[in-house]
Amino acid sequence: MRCRVWGILLLVPMLLAGCMEQTGGVGAALSGSGAKTKEERQLEAEARSLNQVTKNIIVKNTVEGAVIGAAAGCGIALLLGGDGGDCAKGAAAGGVIGGVGGNAVGRQAAQKKVELVQRDKVLANLRGVSQRLNGVETRLNRVLNSQNAELRSLRRQVNAQQVSKSEYDARVRAINSNRQTVKNELQKSENNIVKTRNEIRVAQQKGQSGLVSLDKAAASNQSRLARNRQKLRLIQ
Repeated sequence: MRCRVWGILLLVPMLLAGCMEQTGGVGAALSGSGAKTKEERQLEAEARSLNQVTKNIIVKNTVEGAVIGAAAGCGIALLLGGDGGDCAKGAAAGGVIGGVGGNAVGRQAAQKKVELVQRDKVLANLRGVSQRLNGVETRLNRVLNSQNAELRSLRRQVNAQQVSKSEYDARVRAINSNRQTVKNELQKSENNIVKTRNEIRVAQQKGQSGLVSLDKAAASNQSRLARNRQKLRLIQ
C-alpha cells in the first residue's frame, strides 16, 4: 500500500508538467521569458547578413578614387587607351585630374566604353539584395506577429496574477532589444543603398548612360528597407 502511494505521488509532477506543456500554461510562459527566442535571434542574424550584402554593393567608380597623384594620372592615361608616353603625361597632370578635369575624364571614359559603374554587376547585386530582403521581411512579420500575440497573453496573465510584473517587464526588454537591433541593421542597409545611389548619380554626371534602371532598383530596395524599419516600434 505504501509503495502504491509513493508511486502515485511521483506521477503527479509528471502529469502536471505534461498538462502545462500541452496547454501553454504559466510554466511555459515563464520559461526563459527574459531571453530572446530562437526566431528572434535568427532575425537579427539575417538583418546583419543583409547589412553586409548591401555594404558589398556600394559602387566604386573605376576612375573615381584613383585620380590623385602621379600614379593616378598614369593609370587614367592607360585606362583611356594611351601608351607609355601618354602615361608619362598623365603622371605629370595627375594632381589636376581629380579636380577640374574630373568630368572630362568621365566623358572620355564613357566614349571609350569604360564603365565608371559596372552596370550588370551592380544590377545583379541589387537583385540579390531584394531576394535577401524578401527573407528578412517574411521572418520579421512572423516575429512581430508572434511577439504581439505573446504580449497580449502575458498582459492577461499579469492581470490574473499568473505571471509577475517583473517577468513581464523582462520579456518586454528582450523584445525591445530584438526590435532595436534589427532596426539598427536595417538602417545601416538603407544608408548603404543611399551611398550606392549617390555613386550612380556621380557616374551619370560624368557621362555614363544606361543607369536609370540601376537607380530604380536601388530606390525600390531603399523604400522597402524604410517600410520594414518603421514596423519595429518599441513597447512602451
